[in-house]
Amino acid sequence: MFFKKNENAVLDDLSKDVVGSIIGKEMQMVGDICFKGKLRLDGNAEGNIQGDYLILGDSGIIIGDIVVNTFVCAGRVQGNVNVKTLQVIKSGTISGKVETTDLAVESGAALNGEIKSRAKELRLMPGTATPQEEWNARVQEAAAAAGSSMKSVTQQ
Repeated sequence: MFFKKNENAVLDDLSKDVVGSIIGKEMQMVGDICFKGKLRLDGNAEGNIQGDYLILGDSGIIIGDIVVNTFVCAGRVQGNVNVKTLQVIKSGTISGKVETTDLAVESGAALNGEIKSRAKELRLMPGTATPQEEWNARVQEAAAAAGSSMKSVTQQ
């Protein structure tokens, strides 16, 4: 009985992560797609896509707009992307307007178009391209400039 409970718990956890639908490399779809759960698309789709969790394989091509909660892109998209979480893998290419709350882009990926963040507050974070010392100096300069402008406003 104890073993059976653990087995069922493991199966329940796995079923949450399983891809529910797969559109294979040889498939071509024309028309809008609306789905629940996870969809992996390795073929070609021409039309708008709406759903929960979309995985676009490296052989996948979408021509149309995408509105999903989570999108992992390793293929090519020509259209607008409106998602909560977007991860663009190094083989991925998106040409169009991207609107997201959470964006991760691997080196080698391509984003061609406008990128809009839905975050309420944008903060600059130190990156690998800027040495830490230079970053710290920039932050101090910005803080000093903000402080001096505040002083002039309060003196008037």
